[in-house]
Amino acid sequence: MPDKPLDRRSRRTRHGLQAALISLILEKGYDSVTIEEVTDRADLGRTTFYLHFRDKEELLMHAIDTICDDFIQQHEALLALVDTSKTTTHSLQGNVDERILHHIFNHARDNADLYKVMLRGEGGATASKRFTQIIQEETIRRLSRLEKLESKVPLEVFAVFFSGTLVEMVTWWLEQDQPFSIEEMVAFYQQLFTWGALDTLQTT
Repeated sequence: MPDKPLDRRSRRTRHGLQAALISLILEKGYDSVTIEEVTDRADLGRTTFYLHFRDKEELLMHAIDTICDDFIQQHEALLALVDTSKTTTHSLQGNVDERILHHIFNHARDNADLYKVMLRGEGGATASKRFTQIIQEETIRRLSRLEKLESKVPLEVFAVFFSGTLVEMVTWWLEQDQPFSIEEMVAFYQQLFTWGALDTLQTT
């Protein structure tokens, strides 16, 4: 019991440092941000910062890991509603596909600032590639569960193409201050990508 208030304080501290770093990166770029600026904006001391993180790169990686873990947990909860082992490529044009795309755009909207930082590549190649890699791995894992799946290209190649187009579309949407609704973006993505995918992935 005594540890719980401390855990909550630690989470609040890390969240405050994360929010400060993200806002500063959006204002002036990752390379220009100093730890002193982060702690000043978070209204915390440098000693407190170093109790939690070695440097600003570790703080950024923690922020990205946190958002990716949250994405995966929500994604798993969503897909638990569907028996993907019985999904065929024809059902990609149905509710399952729409739910997943809605989830991705909703998650990006709800965490727009961190997504902007993450997807524009601030903080180095590791930060910019991490989320794309997670989408690739999840795509391969999900497609591997489909029964009697036949693909005209290796699943790894399909996953790279899928993640690349999706990340670019989400990045553009956020950078342009979400000029279209999530429903419209899902429809656009389905029109541009899904119909071609149906010809590539076939079940027998």
